[in-house]
This record gives sequence, structure tokens and C-alpha cells, in this order.
Amino acid sequence: MLHIQAKIQVKPDLVDAFLTEVNLVIQGSLLEAGNHGYELVRSVKHANTFYLLEKWVDEAAIQFHNSTEHYKRFKREIPAFLASPTEVDVLTKI
Repeated sequence: MLHIQAKIQVKPDLVDAFLTEVNLVIQGSLLEAGNHGYELVRSVKHANTFYLLEKWVDEAAIQFHNSTEHYKRFKREIPAFLASPTEVDVLTKI
């Protein structure tokens, strides 16, 4: 099982639009066979900081995800919302 944590800092005036856009990738991702979780959480301390927490069965599932239309749309649209570059970590369970 592989986990992905993506830290996304959103421009304050674009939070509502970001939430609409990110929901599209979440809903599509949850339908993928290799997905075991795809959740958006928000920092308690920094209201414009969000994390996408993802669980994938393996690298092949991540590669498939990266080829989907909902992911490609998200990658294309997300830069307009960003206050700083997204930080992504791929993690494995110990």
C-alpha cells in the first residue's frame, strides 16, 4: 500500500472555487479500483492550507490515476488556486 500526502496552500479569495474543483478529483478517484482512500483535510491552524490524503494499492494504481481525465483536469486547473507550490510526498507503511 502506498500513501500520498499533498499539501496545498490556496489563495484566500479562491478557497470556495478550489473546494468545488478538488471535489471533482476526489469523487472520480474514489471510483478507481486501485484506490483505498482519497480525503481532503484542512489545517486547524492555517485555514488556507489543505492536504489530500490518498491510499493506493500499488504504483500501477497511481500511474493509472495519473492518466485519468479527472486527475488531468485537476492538474491543469489547480495552479490558478495556489498561493505556493504543492508539496507531494509518497509514503509507505512501516
